Amino acid sequence: MEKIKCDTEAVDSSIKSIFSERGDLDFAEQLWCKMKCVSSYQELIACFTLVLESRECGEIQPWIHHGSGSLLSKLIQQSYHGKTEAVSLTGITPVQMLLEIGLDKMKKDYVSFFIGQELATLTSLDCFISTSVDLQEQVHCVQKLHHMLEIMVSCTVLLQFKHESLFPWTQICIKYYRENPLDEKHVFQLPVSSALVKKFCQDSHPEVWKVDISSGHGPKEVKTTWQVSTNPPVEHMMSNNTGLLSDSTVNAGIEEKMYFITVVKCSQVHFR
Repeated sequence: MEKIKCDTEAVDSSIKSIFSERGDLDFAEQLWCKMKCVSSYQELIACFTLVLESRECGEIQPWIHHGSGSLLSKLIQQSYHGKTEAVSLTGITPVQMLLEIGLDKMKKDYVSFFIGQELATLTSLDCFISTSVDLQEQVHCVQKLHHMLEIMVSCTVLLQFKHESLFPWTQICIKYYRENPLDEKHVFQLPVSSALVKKFCQDSHPEVWKVDISSGHGPKEVKTTWQVSTNPPVEHMMSNNTGLLSDSTVNAGIEEKMYFITVVKCSQVHFR
């Protein structure tokens, strides 16, 4: 559990550092960084009132990214042309405005990461950053982007994967999430060479190792599965040491750990 906690902290720390690197925040994004900690509805209204009144009086002429889809961004962009559209800060409007600038900020953060790391193009990410869908769907899209980011950062921090492995993995994730809803339990599969994970295998002491090997095709196909685990596949194996592998026989000088070996072979058999 301690190892899992340390790994989780390492991934979280890397994600935070990624989001602190952007230096091109526009006015709305900087405003989100300040207003995301507002403590009351009244404070939220006061903040937006101050911004809108300052805009109308010409006291501020903030810069906004082209293509920003939030209401506040559109109001500011209108002011560039001398237009002033009145907005009533009542009901859920202030909350929606805050959510919009937050979503805009996070979308740009994720896009900056994937494009900056050369893992994706803006075109491949367009469906996740669209503002033509409702706010609930935009939230779901941001959650998908965050899940993909967690996968990439985990592979980088924990497995030391390089770009040549991260790029195809990103494409697999993007393809899945373009067609499916958010599913953090979905298992993404990507073939990797044994050399790529050699160091990770040598330095880790997992609870379960599993290898699937297939040979032959069609009716002659045979699939064999080897599983090495710290837990017995069946309860009666606890009574003896049959099928056990000691960690000390592989790595001398470390705390001894017993593994249970399970082998399953499956082939197609035709009866006449």
